[in-house]
Amino acid sequence: MRRMLPILCGLALIVVSEAQSSLPAEGAPGSATATITGKLEGSRVAVFRTPKDSCIPNDIPDAMARAFRDSTGTIHFVSASSDMFQSLGSTLATLKHSCKAAFHSANDPNPADFNDQSWLDSFYTLDGKTIAALSHTEYHGWSHPDECLGPNYGACEYDSDTYHVSNDGGYHFESFNAPANFLAGIPYQYVIDRGPMGYSVDTNVVKFNGWYYAVATDWTWPPNCSGDKGPHRCVVPGGGGPIRTLNVFDPSSWRGWNGTDFSVAFVDPYPGPVSHPKEHIYTPVPYMFAVNAINAYQSGNLVVATLWDYWDNELGPPGLYLTTSTDLVNWTKPTLVVTVKELSKNDPKGSFLYAYFSLIDPNATDLNFSVIGNHPYVYYVRLNNNNVYDRVLFRQKVKLTLNQ
Repeated sequence: MRRMLPILCGLALIVVSEAQSSLPAEGAPGSATATITGKLEGSRVAVFRTPKDSCIPNDIPDAMARAFRDSTGTIHFVSASSDMFQSLGSTLATLKHSCKAAFHSANDPNPADFNDQSWLDSFYTLDGKTIAALSHTEYHGWSHPDECLGPNYGACEYDSDTYHVSNDGGYHFESFNAPANFLAGIPYQYVIDRGPMGYSVDTNVVKFNGWYYAVATDWTWPPNCSGDKGPHRCVVPGGGGPIRTLNVFDPSSWRGWNGTDFSVAFVDPYPGPVSHPKEHIYTPVPYMFAVNAINAYQSGNLVVATLWDYWDNELGPPGLYLTTSTDLVNWTKPTLVVTVKELSKNDPKGSFLYAYFSLIDPNATDLNFSVIGNHPYVYYVRLNNNNVYDRVLFRQKVKLTLNQ
């Protein structure tokens, strides 16, 4: 199954010009970036229930909800699993689930192919005909002979982000052979029983100030490392960081944040040894360890990030938070929308978990539903801890208020 966040399973062929490394300073700490608050309105609505609405057992909501429109105006709504089915319709309220699969994972046993289990969960289109898709791709060593020796499956997971494309308006997505499919990953090969390890891009893609942005997240690596100090310092620091490109249809053009500029190029470690691997590791930015989605906010020159932090008090009481930025590097202090306790107060008896939060505005006019106004829906999934195939995808109205 797809990782939701690192804690749940333990429990981002051209060189971009130097201009890409410049960064506006308006989001720097101390600037007057507006914050945003959210308040849930009305009752939540179940839009997909498993197994009742599933086409096959693996047709489950296993990623953040995303939507895009094709050239005919049809909405494609996806909350992907490693077998991708979608719901189609003219509005978010009239979607019908289709049992025609748009993508199946390849179950490839070679980690160098970056093609084992893939969740297509980030989409972008310019014309509704050709759709770029970024996928969270997991190599499952435990599923392949001699690729996992210990009993801990999580120690045999290797994550990357891969590129896919649809040329028929989003009804079918194609894969590419490595290295053409490689978009983002750590500059180290898979190591048996030394994971989990790797990068993933689990937000949607947003166009902002001329660039296409997403946010990458990762596994702290190697296991049991001690941050940036001590005898066992982390090679890959934990957290999330922005990546960006000028061309969403060129997977090699994405660049990550290095603490100063967007100059981190992601390299496939399998063709040969990587020189200076530390130069190919992004620098995390505040709060993005909990990111689920990003959106451009229509009423201001802002990006809003949706954060789900339920396992500690780092942001405050465990729950759903929002934060804003003008550069995707510097983010305002997150504001609480709803706590875990409040979300779960009407649950039936049992053991449940919530995950996969995203904002989608039913009135969005852009093809990618990346722009939100003051009254979007928040989509999220309730998971049954005792039955992996028992899940409910909810939506609920949320009122957003900009605080200057």
